[in-house]
Amino acid sequence: MRRRGYVLTSDWRVGAPLARCWDVLADPALTWPQWWPHLRTRDVRPVDGLVGSSATLLFRTPLGYALRVALVVESAQPQRRVLVRASGDLVGHGDVVLEALDPARTRIGVVWDVRTARAWMNATAPLLAPVFVASHARVMRLGERGLDRHLTATAARAASAASAVDAADPAPDVTGT
Repeated sequence: MRRRGYVLTSDWRVGAPLARCWDVLADPALTWPQWWPHLRTRDVRPVDGLVGSSATLLFRTPLGYALRVALVVESAQPQRRVLVRASGDLVGHGDVVLEALDPARTRIGVVWDVRTARAWMNATAPLLAPVFVASHARVMRLGERGLDRHLTATAARAASAASAVDAADPAPDVTGT
């Protein structure tokens, strides 16, 4: 059966500096399930420098079916771009580009050029392709919102901790009084 091809694009806008977005997205522990609803990971294998790192992502879609996608990082330009190879239920490539919109906001552009590997998805693609595309868009929106909330919450915790340290350690009296 012929595999159905898709080019799926997402444009995330996140209220955090580019470096902070990169740190979370490129985290060797792949902590994405902490902030991305309906996502689990397994077989996470980080590699220094990111290239060659791999993991299997398990997504539960809004329609109730699960997708298993194994990713391998093929190329990485820190704080700029990552290219990944996908296999499993989706086969192809992903291209993730990060861009600072201003010092406190980041754009994350994601393009997937993939083919479905599951027989039922290929058989139903003539009818359900628009539904699969909409399901992908929903999963990606959940990721964008989850990342934005996660980065906002961690920034607030860091600011709160810094305030607590400042309050506990008052500045020394330099006036000599």
